[in-house]
Amino acid sequence: MMMSTDQLNYLNVGLMLLSCVAAFAFPFELFLFSYAVLGPLHYLTEISWLHDRNYFAGEAGGKRSQRERRAVRHWLLLVTATMVVLLYGLFTEKALGEPISPGWEIAMFYLVFVTAALLTLVKDTRARVAVILLALVSLGIFNASSYYALLAFFLVTIIHVLVFTGAFILLGSLRGRSMSGLLSLAVFILCSLSFFVYLPDATGHTVGEYVRNSHGSFRTLNEQLLRLFRLGTGASTEEIYQSSAGLMVMRLIAFAYTYHYLNWFSKTSVIRWHEIPRRRTALIASLWLASLAVYAYSYAAGMAALYFLSILHVMLEFPLNHQTFAAIGRELRALKGWERTASRVPENVR
Repeated sequence: MMMSTDQLNYLNVGLMLLSCVAAFAFPFELFLFSYAVLGPLHYLTEISWLHDRNYFAGEAGGKRSQRERRAVRHWLLLVTATMVVLLYGLFTEKALGEPISPGWEIAMFYLVFVTAALLTLVKDTRARVAVILLALVSLGIFNASSYYALLAFFLVTIIHVLVFTGAFILLGSLRGRSMSGLLSLAVFILCSLSFFVYLPDATGHTVGEYVRNSHGSFRTLNEQLLRLFRLGTGASTEEIYQSSAGLMVMRLIAFAYTYHYLNWFSKTSVIRWHEIPRRRTALIASLWLASLAVYAYSYAAGMAALYFLSILHVMLEFPLNHQTFAAIGRELRALKGWERTASRVPENVR
């Protein structure tokens, strides 16, 4: 059954509040559950949906020229090459115990991000070439910066699940011009900020050994957010799992990931990502059940096995992210123009 825009917005307000309350109560457990159970199904269904829409590369809607189709193929080849390099780096670290410098991995990831913007926002070939050359020079200059790897890491994690999700909500509220849309945006912002305002006593909050071991691969995100918000160094286990600051950051992460997934599944009747051939549905269901089995056997094994899909779905969404921010700009300009027009209308006519 097709939901109205207001119904969808109110549903998402409920999902935000549910995710927020659960994040306060069980931050580590909620995150691990959402990442293992909801995450793989999200990756699989979104990749399928993006594929059917040509990854939103090029102008939204309408037919694409042969040159645009060729550009998309080249971009997908870059995505594939980047995944090969990332998987090789993972293999050398996990299987051989000889981690290599991530410089190439990060550089190629940034190129995927930049070229995704070119596909969606820049149509002139010479301008595209100029931007790519500028990006290559910039990567060469800034690859020694401490923020070089950190920004890429945040793009894959918290920016993807929090900032980009917020952008989708903002665009929906701007397009809908409805109270329900504004309410959903306000609740999303308030939920995100609530973890820094309301600080339950951390005394007595314990994190079990299984949860700590399973969360170990994600610890870097907690450490970096603690430093970003100037809440601590994230250097000790106690600071991550037992301190008020550590729980504050974990609640934000748990909320962001859980709502990011729930938001995707809530939009089924609107974007219709489920309308796919039965064979593909069966394949997605089989892969999802297999991922659950791997996670149940070993969370670390599940992380390694699903690493490919996790990063891949982030990169394939880049063109849509760029289009979303461009659309937000257009909506804001249109809104400003409407306000200027409205200001010239006499009060008794409004």
